[in-house]
Amino acid sequence: MIIISNVIAFLLISYIANSFLSSKYSKNKYLAILFIFITLESFINHTGASPFKGIFLLIMYFLYVFIQFEGKPIQKIMIIVPFFLIQVISEILVAFCLNNILFIEITRNAFSHGFLLGTIFSNTILAIFVFFYVRILKLIQADNLPKYTWLALILPIISIIFLLDSDDYFDLLNISPHVLLTTAGLAVSNIILFIIFISAINSTNMKHKLQIAEQKEELINSKLDLLSQHYDYNFKFLHNLLHTCSQLNSLFNDSNYIEATNVLNKLSDTAFKEFNAIYSNSYILNYVINNNLTKIIDYNIDIKTVIKYSDFKNLDYYTQLNLFEYLINLSIDSCLQVATSDKIIIIKSVKTANKIILKLFYSASSIDKYNIEKNINEILFNKYNSLSIRNIDNLFISILISFDIPS
Repeated sequence: MIIISNVIAFLLISYIANSFLSSKYSKNKYLAILFIFITLESFINHTGASPFKGIFLLIMYFLYVFIQFEGKPIQKIMIIVPFFLIQVISEILVAFCLNNILFIEITRNAFSHGFLLGTIFSNTILAIFVFFYVRILKLIQADNLPKYTWLALILPIISIIFLLDSDDYFDLLNISPHVLLTTAGLAVSNIILFIIFISAINSTNMKHKLQIAEQKEELINSKLDLLSQHYDYNFKFLHNLLHTCSQLNSLFNDSNYIEATNVLNKLSDTAFKEFNAIYSNSYILNYVINNNLTKIIDYNIDIKTVIKYSDFKNLDYYTQLNLFEYLINLSIDSCLQVATSDKIIIIKSVKTANKIILKLFYSASSIDKYNIEKNINEILFNKYNSLSIRNIDNLFISILISFDIPS
C-alpha cells in the first residue's frame, strides 16, 4: 500500500507540474525519470512515513520537479510547497479523525485496517486538492507574478518546518492530538492565505491588462478622430485654396500684382500655421492640438511643435493626454490675455543621455507658478525627474519637465 501511495503522490505532483510547466525531455525519458524517483521514494519510505523521512521526500520532490520540468524557480516552488504541505496535513487530519472520531487505532503496521483506510482517505483528499489547485493555477498568469511572490510562501514553509520538527506523529497523535490538529489547522490556513494572495495578484494583473486594453482602444479612437479632423481641415483648406486660386487668377488678369502678392503671402502664412498646428510626431499631442485648432486659428496664435522624441514609456495614455491637454489649454488661455499680436506657443521634446526633456514656451503677461506646479504634480504623480518654470522678460513663460528613461 505504501508503494501505491508513493506512485499516486508522484503522479499527482506530475499532474500539477504538467498543467503549469513544460517537460524538458521526450516521453520515454520523462517516464524513465518518473520511474526512478518513484523507486527511490519507495525504497526510502517502504517502512512508513516519519518526520525525518519527510525531509528526504521534500528534497526528492524538489529534485524531481527541477530536473523534469522547465520554468522559473518560483513556479516550481509554487507547485512543490503547497503539494507537500497538503500531503502532510491530509495524513495528519485523516489519522486524527480515524483515531478520535471513528475510534480506529492508527499504527505503524502498513497492513492494519487503520493504516490502509488512512492511506486511502489521505490520498483522496490530496487528489481533490490537486484538482482544485490546478484549476487555480490555470487562471494565474505566472509570468506576470511580481518578484516578491516568494514572500507568500514563507508561512507555508514555516508550517512544513513545524510539522517536520515533530518527533513522532503517532506519539503526538496519542498524547496531544489537539496540538497536532492545531498545527495542521494553521498549515491549512497558510495554504488558503497563499492561494488568496496569488489570486489577488492575478486579479490585479488582469485589471492592469484591462486598463492597458482600454487605453489602447482610446488611442485608436483618438487616431480615428484625428484622421477625421484632418479630412475636415484638408477639405476646408482645399476649398479655400480653390477660392484663392480663382482670386489670384483674377488679380493677375487685372495686372494687380501687389494685391496678388498680399494674397499669396496670406495663403503661405495660413498654410504654414495650419501645418505646424496639425502635425507633430506625437499622436496624442496631435489630437489635443486639433481639438483646439479653431481657437488657435481664430485668435491668430502661432504654434510650433518639435517633437523629436515621443516615446514616453513611463507615462500611460491617460497621463499623456491629461498632461498635453493641460499644457495646451494653459498656453492658449495665456496667449488670449496677451495684448500684443505676437502670440506664440512652442512645444519641444528631445532625448539627452538618460533623460527625456519636454519644453513648453508660450506668450504670457503673468505667471502663477504655484498653481502650475500643483496641477502638473497632480497629473504626473511625481513621475518626472525635475520641473522648471521660468518667467522670461515678463513676455514669455518656459516650462521644462524632465523624465528618466525607463531601463
